[in-house]
Amino acid sequence: MARESVERANGADAVSAPDWVKKDAAYATFLKRLQGAVRTNDRGAVIKLVGFPLRVNAKGKSQVYRDAASVRADYDKIFTPQVRQAILSQKSDRLFGRDQGLMIGNGQVWFDHVCTNAQCAPPGPVRITAVNP
Repeated sequence: MARESVERANGADAVSAPDWVKKDAAYATFLKRLQGAVRTNDRGAVIKLVGFPLRVNAKGKSQVYRDAASVRADYDKIFTPQVRQAILSQKSDRLFGRDQGLMIGNGQVWFDHVCTNAQCAPPGPVRITAVNP
């Protein structure tokens, strides 16, 4: 792969993250933790960063995982080599953010603060909300 293609795939040409993403240090911290867990193949640590229910969209179908045991059973189908590479290549200052959360890669992983009460205040921990292998 040419250097230019690698840089594009790694987000080098991506637009800078929105200010509201840059101002929330929890997003960069989350990405760093997720990348570390993926880099060392620590499946348990990756699963701890998942928010439940987790939606996984693959091959035109959507599946909802309600607990860690179900994610553990399908880990390789959810966190495919392409998903893991997208995670490892993502730069925190190049995260795409919108009302549905933040995106890693080309939408392989979505994450955001999860609600811990009915008012969603204060914001809960940052967790993976959807994966698109």
